[in-house]
Amino acid sequence: MSAKGLAYYMSLRYPIELTEDEEGGYFATHPALDGCMAEGATATEAIVNLADSREVWIGTRLDNGYPVPEPRTRRPSGNISLRMTPALHARLAKLADRDGVSLNFLITSILARHAGGEDTLRDAVAAATSVLAGRSGSPPQTAGSRKRPTSAVPARRSRDRRPPPAGQPAAKA
Repeated sequence: MSAKGLAYYMSLRYPIELTEDEEGGYFATHPALDGCMAEGATATEAIVNLADSREVWIGTRLDNGYPVPEPRTRRPSGNISLRMTPALHARLAKLADRDGVSLNFLITSILARHAGGEDTLRDAVAAATSVLAGRSGSPPQTAGSRKRPTSAVPARRSRDRRPPPAGQPAAKA
C-alpha cells in the first residue's frame, strides 16, 4: 500500500468539471481521476456525490496497489515547442509578413480564435496597438492600410486584364 493514504488524497483539491444535462440534473467529474464521476439533481448535489465517488475511487486504487494521480499544481508556462512541415511554416510566415506581425503573434491569434479566446485576443491587440501608436506618434498601419512599394514601371490596371463581358467586343489598345 502507498505511503500516502486515503486521508492524504482526500485532502487534495482536485479540479471538477460540472455539466448540466439537457433533461435536467448535473454530471460532475474529476478529469485527473479517470472514471471518477457522479450525478445529482442540483449542481451542489452532484458535487457532494462526487466527493463520495472520489473516496471510493481512491480507496479502490490504493487497496489494489494502483497509483493515484495528484492534482496538477503547475500552471502552464505559456511556452510550447511546435513542429510543423516546412511548407506550413512558409505559408504562416508569409501570412505574418503580409499582416506585419510576428509569426508567434499570428499562431497565437489563430489558436486563440480556435479555442474561443477572441475577446482576450482583441484586448491584447488593442493594448499592443495603443503602445505602438504611442511609440511612433502616429497610428500603426494595419494590413489593409499599408502602402505598397512603388516601382518604376506603372502597374497595369486590373480591369485591362479581365476579358470583356460576353457579347461585347474587346477594346483596342
